[in-house]
Amino acid sequence: MRTSKKEIITSLVDQARSFRFCGPSDDPDEQTAVTFGFRHLVIQFKRLVGPILPEAAASRLDAIDVEGNNIYSAYEAKAELDALLPDIEDVLEQLDDSGIPVTTNLWVIDRALVTRLADIKSSQVEIAPLVRMCREINSSYAQGNVLATVLLMRTILNYVPPVFGYETFDQVAAHAGKSLGENFNHLEGGLRKVADFHAHSKIRKNGSYPSVAQVEPFRPQFELLLQEVAERLAIDTVGGRPGANRKNFRPADRPYVRAEREAPKL
Repeated sequence: MRTSKKEIITSLVDQARSFRFCGPSDDPDEQTAVTFGFRHLVIQFKRLVGPILPEAAASRLDAIDVEGNNIYSAYEAKAELDALLPDIEDVLEQLDDSGIPVTTNLWVIDRALVTRLADIKSSQVEIAPLVRMCREINSSYAQGNVLATVLLMRTILNYVPPVFGYETFDQVAAHAGKSLGENFNHLEGGLRKVADFHAHSKIRKNGSYPSVAQVEPFRPQFELLLQEVAERLAIDTVGGRPGANRKNFRPADRPYVRAEREAPKL
């Protein structure tokens, strides 16, 4: 009978917890067997577990290394892996027997897109806070923290409009082309209202915690928004003029500055 991926990963967790180590003064051949044995176990974790972990946990796993014939590196790797096991077990609870997430995915934003944002070097804006928010969204969603996820998604709606040259996200949606505007309006009129509802809710007799179903309808549009942000920020990395290629937006080409609209005088 074929062993499921979930069973294999569960077995790896058990092996990691029960792995027998030796001391630094033990026979050199035994130390070699231990270091290469644990190295093999770590590689299996990276190949089987890494792709289904949230980005932050996956990065920690990928950084674990065991040097051959260096028992101290095995001790350090053991400590790092032990610290990750609770996260791995949390992910296991969200997998079916074939190793496929019960939800459509374990993160809201594709990890390749987060990496793309992190690699952008802009002289116009600081991108690191946006990247950190994206990673926190994925981490919160993977751990079932739906409320934190939806509130962070709303935060990004408030955070990115200057990239498009506006103060507010409703201005961004209003000045986008038809197709892009419809997607952005879905976020402004749907995601924001869901987040606002929970942010301002009061405790009551029959209150309930939001489910993932309240996040799912907005994931494609939210990722599309971040793709647009990445494209506009990337212009600066290749020495292009800020605001170039803004075919879907009608105002003047000024994506990094606040829209110069004079406030009404009182």
